Amino acid sequence: MMIMAGAKQKREIVIANCSALALTKGFGKYKPEDENAVRKVEVVENETLRQLKKAWGNYTVAGVLHDLDYLPALALAEKLEYTAADVEKFCIALAEFQDEKHFSKKAGLFLSALINNGKDTDYVIHTKHLVRPMECICFQNTKNVIVKGNALLGIGWDMKRGQIIVEGDADHLVGLRMRGGSITVKGNAGEWVGSKMTGGKIRLEGGCKSIATDATGGQIFRH
Repeated sequence: MMIMAGAKQKREIVIANCSALALTKGFGKYKPEDENAVRKVEVVENETLRQLKKAWGNYTVAGVLHDLDYLPALALAEKLEYTAADVEKFCIALAEFQDEKHFSKKAGLFLSALINNGKDTDYVIHTKHLVRPMECICFQNTKNVIVKGNALLGIGWDMKRGQIIVEGDADHLVGLRMRGGSITVKGNAGEWVGSKMTGGKIRLEGGCKSIATDATGGQIFRH
């Protein structure tokens, strides 16, 4: 089923179709996904990884979710040299920092900055190994990203172009203020999918709690 976001005549149908759908996995309590399913990646400490960790240590975010927190992360990323493989290794290494205050938001925005600033076009983000998942993954995204695991709220927020594939579940506000590109959620999604969306495509292969009614453009496909 395709839903034209922003089309007034379709909105009542969207609400009727999606309001009864519930997530099969709740987002209130998190724990690492089945440890047997998590690919064991040995992260070898090298100079690039040390520099990425140092930049992480110099980055702070506030408790309230605000898109301006992304700019300091981008400034730090612009000073570094790294590859998509380095970002993937750093993503695994993030497990050692997940007890930090505001980890979920900080991790999502920092990885978003690394990806958008990076020279490669394809990236992989791992979340199965984390007790505390990430928020705002792929903020202002411009690349092709595969998320191996679940994502907390705001994946693809302000997305410009590229492609995001979430192999697990996604929380609320998938594609918030999305402007272009595509997001595919293979699991279930939360509430307000496509809120304030103006362009791009969202594909939901599982259920959703609700689709937002404030989009002015773009397309949402639901299986």
